Amino acid sequence: MDERVLRRGRVVDAHREPIPAALVSVEWGTAPTPDIARLTNEAGEFQVALPPGHFRIVAVTEDGRSGQIEVEGGAGDEIVLHMDAAAPEP
Repeated sequence: MDERVLRRGRVVDAHREPIPAALVSVEWGTAPTPDIARLTNEAGEFQVALPPGHFRIVAVTEDGRSGQIEVEGGAGDEIVLHMDAAAPEP
């Protein structure tokens, strides 16, 4: 029986402004998840199906900014992932 629940999320900056075109993926978890990354839409939104368990979700932008959040899978509130303020120095 598949117990994954579709969760909605947003990737935002320090001012809570949306970050479009960020690549979002599940980095690790206590239960199997598909190895699929998603791009955020223009409003910084994404969706991910998560079974019960604990997961780390990461987001990376084309200019190198990144952020991560650890969440519980299954049903829950919207996931809000905050990005670093600036891209790393080369």
